[in-house]
Amino acid sequence: MAETKAQKASAARKTVDKWKKKKWFTVLSSRVFEKRPLGDTPGEKPKNIMGRTFKTTLDTVTGQRAKRDYSVSFKINDIQGQTASTVISHFEVSKGTLGRTVRRRNSKIGLVLRIPVVGGEAMTTVAVVTERKATNAQKTSVRQMIKDSLTALSGKDFELTVFELLLGNFSNELFKKASKVCPIKKVIVAKSAFIEAK
Repeated sequence: MAETKAQKASAARKTVDKWKKKKWFTVLSSRVFEKRPLGDTPGEKPKNIMGRTFKTTLDTVTGQRAKRDYSVSFKINDIQGQTASTVISHFEVSKGTLGRTVRRRNSKIGLVLRIPVVGGEAMTTVAVVTERKATNAQKTSVRQMIKDSLTALSGKDFELTVFELLLGNFSNELFKKASKVCPIKKVIVAKSAFIEAK
């Protein structure tokens, strides 16, 4: 049965009314990124936007163009008035960055590790790319160095762990250590995601 004009008008009014009821909330990045504005999001009530995720590139919140290959996801965890605060939930480097770095003549030595952090774990992937093909013994040694470096971050808040992985000395220190085993081209912290404890 076809809708009447009156029914269609009523449905249109309901849609408009719904939007009229919605408020706009300003979303801020997490504290380690100095609560920079990420954008605005609509919601009828604060509870409607709680847990909503915002994704942006790392250079947007740091001003460092060299970090544009990373995407960071921020999850709304607190709302005060019309302002929504967030925490980092995940970050990841673009697949193109890994693809451009790894070639046939070199080796990619990767490791995925769950790091214990406050309130859960950080599932983290790190890749070390060598200048030339690495031997199995070299790969084993470098992989252990990655594990030791990640394990040293255990017990921290996930936000601080992310800051150290992306903007701290983690990559530089690991590069120096691994270079003693074989020539290193690059250390890439590929991704990390927060897994909340059950």
